[in-house]
Amino acid sequence: MHTIRQLFSFSTSHLRAFTSILILATAAICVAEQPQSSYPEGIFQPHETQHGFAEFDSPPDFFEDTSSTTASAPYDDYSDSPNLPSSDHKPGGLFASIVFAESVEEDRTIRRGHILVPVNPTNVFPTSANAVHLVFAVHEHLAPFQVIGRLFPEMVPDADANQWIDEDIADLALEDESGYLKFFAQKGKWQPGRYRVDVYVGYMVNTMNKMGTMRFSIDQDSTPTALTP
Repeated sequence: MHTIRQLFSFSTSHLRAFTSILILATAAICVAEQPQSSYPEGIFQPHETQHGFAEFDSPPDFFEDTSSTTASAPYDDYSDSPNLPSSDHKPGGLFASIVFAESVEEDRTIRRGHILVPVNPTNVFPTSANAVHLVFAVHEHLAPFQVIGRLFPEMVPDADANQWIDEDIADLALEDESGYLKFFAQKGKWQPGRYRVDVYVGYMVNTMNKMGTMRFSIDQDSTPTALTP
């Protein structure tokens, strides 16, 4: 009986030792199999919610401080790239046609829609002109948008060529095929000289959505010169 108790005690102690070794080995294998992070320090981990603005609490707004001369829009350098075509040209692309005119009239279509047609297209207007119309037709489009025009006195005596003097906006819906912008003189009377209209497409004015430039002249003694269709 004494011998049986010794054997039982010996077997129990060995079983406990074996169990302890097995637990340690299993833990070591689990630690070894856990994949190590391959992300270097300073780069966001996959579970983090930031999306690339490491130095900002929120995405940066380049226009918050408009008084700062150092704050510039992220597209400024891109828009000045020599690989891009100059925006100092007649607008194309979206525009099927665009022309200055004395006035504009509506031409009803069989679909009960309307097309705006320029009346007496010309690039030269008298000082007595009530307004200058910029009439355009656009290609088919899949979303509404605005056409924005800003009028500059490009070569007018005693006028700042860099300061626009009038602005007009045309809202085009999906079904619209044409539209126009209407510009008025400062103080109700045109001054002789050359004027420039910068044309933009979108809902704000910036260098990225400038489509081109149109020019007309105000002549002191001339009558409007009709353009050849």
